[in-house]
Parts: sequence; structure tokens; C-alpha cells
Amino acid sequence: MPVTSLRLGPPAALACLLGAAACSEDLPPQSLVDKFRVLGVRADLPEASPGETVRVDALLADPFGEGRAVSYLWAACILGPAANTEACMDPEAAGIIGLGFAPEFSFVAPPLPEGEDSAQVLVVLLVCAGGTFVLPTADGGEVSGFPECSGGDGATAYKRVTVRETPERNHNPRFADVAIDGMPLGSDPLELPACAEGECRGQTLTAAVTPESVERYIEVAFGEPVERREAVYVSWFATSGSFERIRSGIDHLEVGWTPPAGPGTVDFWFVLHDGRGGTDWRSARVVLVGD
Repeated sequence: MPVTSLRLGPPAALACLLGAAACSEDLPPQSLVDKFRVLGVRADLPEASPGETVRVDALLADPFGEGRAVSYLWAACILGPAANTEACMDPEAAGIIGLGFAPEFSFVAPPLPEGEDSAQVLVVLLVCAGGTFVLPTADGGEVSGFPECSGGDGATAYKRVTVRETPERNHNPRFADVAIDGMPLGSDPLELPACAEGECRGQTLTAAVTPESVERYIEVAFGEPVERREAVYVSWFATSGSFERIRSGIDHLEVGWTPPAGPGTVDFWFVLHDGRGGTDWRSARVVLVGD
């Protein structure tokens, strides 16, 4: 019975796991979803005031799971100055402020530390698709480390939520529309003609956001307040075909996508970020129809 480890690793390993970097030239592009993955984690309040309830959910992709069951383990902890992510799921570290076992999770934003004007809450998500969480044991039978996914596929994801008192808090950006060659991608599958090997032409995916999604905010730089504008960007994902790049940002939220040859079904996921912890997402399906 295979076991997929969900332990947190060193920074380089975390970058590979979360898709922040290409870890090998032999790996498929980050935009290709060919296995169970967590594509995004979203908090309804990217910035919260002490005492507010923050609700968190996740975007999962399981293209070949055929609807198999998924187990969830959420933990929220106060991220101290050392920023030790492993301490988030260590009860002895006394930093855990919430645990959850459902697709959605909530926690109450903690009070600010004495003398501080903000705090960071780290949310860790462990998911296990088609298997069961087991607790690893060290020599002597003592439980040691994080739960592991036994008999299925596991994945790990993280989310930081800022806690502070401010009237000008950050909000999640919102998609207004996503289209392919000008045709809107909605909840119903979109049919497109299939192409033959060597004859597939590139198509253009375009995203639009709501006007209020790009917020202006004040940042203190070298002791002086400076007005900034959010740099929103979209990460593109699909089960097949190829994107010309894995993300598009700021004023050009579009990307070229070349479909695979032959008839088939392609699932898409689009994840919108504002660069300050705000997140939104959309999903769509395209059916490539042969003659």
C-alpha cells in the first residue's frame, strides 16, 4: 500500500511542492494538471481584525480520481518571528488556534501580540484523496511528524492571513469573465472543433476582473507612506494542451493555449491573485469534437 508523505520540508522542497519553482527540467509544466493537486487556498478575509471569524476553502483538482473521497486536515497557527512552519502542527508549540476536517475551515483571528501592530496566521492544509491519514511512528512506537496519506494521493498547501486593525483592509479580487477566442467559459462545457496532429493552432484565453479588484493601498517605504496599486495576475491550469506561459499579470490577463490533437475533454482552472493574499478562481470544461 503506497504512502504519500505530507511532511513539510526545506525551502527548496516546499517550492517544488507548491509549484513556486521548476525543480527539474524533466518535470511537466506547472500548468499541466495530470495528478491530484491543490491549486489554490482562499480566505474570505485576506486581512482580518482581531476577533473576526475567517473562513478558508481550497481549490482541488483530481482529474483521474473519478469522484473518489478526499480527507481534509486544516490547522491554523500564529506564525511567530522565527516563521517555523513545522511548529504550526506541533501541539507542544502552543501556537495552534484552530483545527478542521471538512472542505471548508474557519478560525477566529487572534489578539495582536503586545507592542505589535499586526500578526500573521499560517493556515496549513493536508489533503488525502482515495486514502487514509495515518500517524507516522518513530522507533519505540512514539508518534512523530505530520500525518501521512496511506493508500492514496496526498498534497499540502499553505495560506497566510494578516491580522491587524485597519479601516482599509485588503479584499479578494473577483473574476468578471474568462473567455477563449472571445467565447465565454461558463458552467456549461464549451464545444470546439478538434484538430489533427500538426495542425493545432493556438487559441487565446482572456480573463477580466471586476473594477474594484485592483485596489490601491498605502505602503510605508523608507519611513514614508507611498500609494501602491495591486498587481493582479492569473495562474492558468489545464489537463492537456500547452500554455505559452503559466501566469499572466497586471494589464494583460491573457495567454495563448494550444489544444491537444484529436477529440477529447479538457478541464481548466484559473486562479486569480492580487499579490497581497487575495484570491479567486474559476473552472471550465472544453469538449473537443471530431468530425
